[in-house]
Amino acid sequence: MNVKKRSFACLCLIGAALLPGCAKGPPVVTEAEGRVLLDGRPLSSASVQFIPQLDGYGAEWNSIGSTDADGKFQLQCASKNQPGAVVGAHWVLVTEMPIPGEYRSQENQSRYEKYLNSLVNRPIPAQYGEIRTTPLKVEVKKGQKNYELMLTRGPVNPTRAD
Repeated sequence: MNVKKRSFACLCLIGAALLPGCAKGPPVVTEAEGRVLLDGRPLSSASVQFIPQLDGYGAEWNSIGSTDADGKFQLQCASKNQPGAVVGAHWVLVTEMPIPGEYRSQENQSRYEKYLNSLVNRPIPAQYGEIRTTPLKVEVKKGQKNYELMLTRGPVNPTRAD
């Protein structure tokens, strides 16, 4: 084998050996829960979504939870349906829960209206429901489990500089 062929073969072997080390593994997920307060009062029956700021990963790493009567939530990561959230920076969305199935028909609209009116500490300000306007940003850390989200009915932040 001539020198050029040997050098090329050697480079190929080195490249093949390095390839497995270049593959991106899944992000680390850690338990995450917390409480949502709107103007200092618990926000019940709300959807909480943590959207990680990860390059090269998709929505399967988003985490979602819903608040109870005390505003407490536990997150569930969409990937493998595992409890928690990805370690790292997240945008946070807080919105109304999806319409319950029993209110989805036309004839139940008045019942749905009563249901909405029964929810306390409403409305949830619209700025918390869109990634381009939410001011909520959380750094999920391994070993930290609780995150308190403080929402206000203050002025709407239509755009962010980040």
